[in-house]
Amino acid sequence: MTMEAPVRYKDIQYRVLASATILTMSAMSALGQGTTGDPSAPLDILKTARQKAQSSQLNASSIAQGGNNAGIVFTILFAVVGIALAGISGVKLYKSSQDDNAREDAGRSLVGLIVGSGITILGVIIGVVTTYMTGNT
Repeated sequence: MTMEAPVRYKDIQYRVLASATILTMSAMSALGQGTTGDPSAPLDILKTARQKAQSSQLNASSIAQGGNNAGIVFTILFAVVGIALAGISGVKLYKSSQDDNAREDAGRSLVGLIVGSGITILGVIIGVVTTYMTGNT
């Protein structure tokens, strides 16, 4: 026979934590109502934020340039990963064609070669077309 705690004491730590949280939130809101503040403070914060935004160098053209640079990095990354995958799969396919005991690896190597070649082709074509068609050489 197992001894289980009664239902009312089963999750008491969670109940205590929830009660303490509600009590703390109530105390914080009660303490917050007693203080007086400057009613123009949000307007001053907004004015300061607008001044900082006007002097910022972050604008639409810099965001577009950053996105273009990130796109170029991703295309180069895809091309390199595709070349690596196709190269490794090609070497494994060659080794499995030379060894009669490794015939079961030929299918996986062939699929890896096709996928790696596809990734490389897409990366290079997308990179070249995007770069030359948009005039960002």
